[in-house]
Amino acid sequence: MANNDMEQLLAEQERILAMPGREAWVKLERLSRTARIFAGNANVFLAHLNQIQDPAVMLQTTSNQRVLEEFLDETKRHLHNYVAAAYSRVDHFRQFVRSEWPEGSPLREEYQQRIDSEFKDAPLHNFIIKLRQLIQHVRLPVSTTREHWEHGGAWMFQVMLDSADLLRWDDWGPLAREYIQASGRLVDLEQTVSTYSNEILAFDRWVAERFIGEHLEEIESYHQAGRQFQQRIRQLGLRNYPEVT
Repeated sequence: MANNDMEQLLAEQERILAMPGREAWVKLERLSRTARIFAGNANVFLAHLNQIQDPAVMLQTTSNQRVLEEFLDETKRHLHNYVAAAYSRVDHFRQFVRSEWPEGSPLREEYQQRIDSEFKDAPLHNFIIKLRQLIQHVRLPVSTTREHWEHGGAWMFQVMLDSADLLRWDDWGPLAREYIQASGRLVDLEQTVSTYSNEILAFDRWVAERFIGEHLEEIESYHQAGRQFQQRIRQLGLRNYPEVT
């Protein structure tokens, strides 16, 4: 391959990497990775909680104290990771919005309206955020299990947080405390995590869609230029040439 051809390739690669669409795509991927980390922690946690519905697992945990304690230890580990990921997601999205949708911009106003209506005064959201503070900076909450029979259904085995133990901490704030009190004697972990995760993931999809819509033409131009560049690389037989990403 002639030196001139290589120089042209390098120049074209630099041009593509400097395109506005690449910057927008990188920002979107970074934000999406944060959302995927949160979703991944939620999925793993819910899968762990649902294990106990397996009759074999249920039998072991109800008949062997050591097995039950190991299951609850693993529950705490997943809960720690879940609430930590939830708070990281809040901070990452906050920084993204400050950078991309400054005060006074239409999308910032729309974003803030949704935050205010869906999360700011929501007991569940405030509970998750405060639970992260309790777990990471104070102590682990007391977890327990509850067995009950659903009418017309199966025998259910649930992992719960003890509300009285939670309320011994003084820093919940009124909204988080409201969620605990409304839950009764025990806070159902599966229901809490499932409901909150669904709300967050729906919101995150909306943010991604709004950002893509704002930069769609730039992103499409960048991807098209990247595909054309890779096609040129293949035509030249440069198998080990790094891809444009």
